[in-house]
Amino acid sequence: MRELGGPVARSELARIHRRRLDDPWWFKIVPEPSGPAAGTIGIWETEHHGSQIHETGWMVLPEFQRRGIASAALALLIERARAEQRFGAMHAFPAVTNAPSNALCRKYGFSLLEEAEFEFRGHPLRCNHWVLELATG
Repeated sequence: MRELGGPVARSELARIHRRRLDDPWWFKIVPEPSGPAAGTIGIWETEHHGSQIHETGWMVLPEFQRRGIASAALALLIERARAEQRFGAMHAFPAVTNAPSNALCRKYGFSLLEEAEFEFRGHPLRCNHWVLELATG
């Protein structure tokens, strides 16, 4: 969350949690069966430059970072999304300063389209716009 302007306000947590519970494409990352949650990953529909796209994002808690957990979660998400006909491509927008997330995009074959600036929770955020084509054939 450091890359996104810091932690979410406690008053927003219930609303965010409810929205994600209703979405079958948001996942809790649990590296060990019956172990604690290490983070979240998901794919959702959003608008970018006037077009509907499928965006992905992930977050791993600091105490679980640098263990390959985000990489394994992203690999599983890509595999599941490829199996769904409705996902033609997956877009990611990590901050330009988020070296680990940008490295994951490179590792899994995303193509860098552009650098873009967004406002996120009232803060400017400079991102790399990556895309991974999912449709085969």
